[in-house]
Amino acid sequence: MISKAKIKLIQSLKNKKYRIKNGLFVVEGKKSILDLLYAGMKAVHIFSLNNLIDDFSEADCFVDEVSYTDIKKISLLSTPSNSLAIFKIPEYDLDATYKDNFLLALDNVQDPGNFGTIIRTADWFGIKHIVCSLNTVDVFNPKVVQASMGSIARVRVYYLDLFDYLKSAQDKFTLYGSFMEGKSIYKTSFQEKKILIMGNEGNGISPEIKNLINEKVSIPIFTTGNSAPESLNVAMASGIIISEIKRKSKD
Repeated sequence: MISKAKIKLIQSLKNKKYRIKNGLFVVEGKKSILDLLYAGMKAVHIFSLNNLIDDFSEADCFVDEVSYTDIKKISLLSTPSNSLAIFKIPEYDLDATYKDNFLLALDNVQDPGNFGTIIRTADWFGIKHIVCSLNTVDVFNPKVVQASMGSIARVRVYYLDLFDYLKSAQDKFTLYGSFMEGKSIYKTSFQEKKILIMGNEGNGISPEIKNLINEKVSIPIFTTGNSAPESLNVAMASGIIISEIKRKSKD
């Protein structure tokens, strides 16, 4: 049986306020939990079905066998998984971002599914750092964690005053921003040290950050006529642009 106090704690971690207050977040699913453990993230408690308990034998935390009924009581997802873990929120050194050649910056991205997919895409292409505006959706939101499929173990996410960060980074990086009216990514030569900035799903990149950008880039549309879509999903657009940058990169 899981205590009422523990159930209350886990359920409270749906809310950013309580994640910050407790310094904890929830991860669900065996693979994602193991990814975070292997990456060195610190778990404080794991709950798992009997047939998976041995998979967590090396975890340096409490590991409890529970029933699926118990899992459903504590799960933050509409479809509960086989395991659930409480992890400590990690702390990262922002100075590490300046050492890489390619960073991703997100300006007020709001959809958890989009953000989780962007993190997973960044992981696939070897991007280790994402800097975010303070109003970007929380990386430890359960839906972001789920959509990232364990990639939050390898991609470090920072929240900061994005305008100030980008302004200070201008002497080290070339700033590229995604716009509908930008230069085609297929005709753009990307500098060795660069930051790609992606904007809000509905409003794009904010005006103040737009003024910092060195070069506007876009994904050309190949559909013609009135049936053409208005835009691409920000997660999809991020993947396409990152892929083209990496294709041209010497990294």
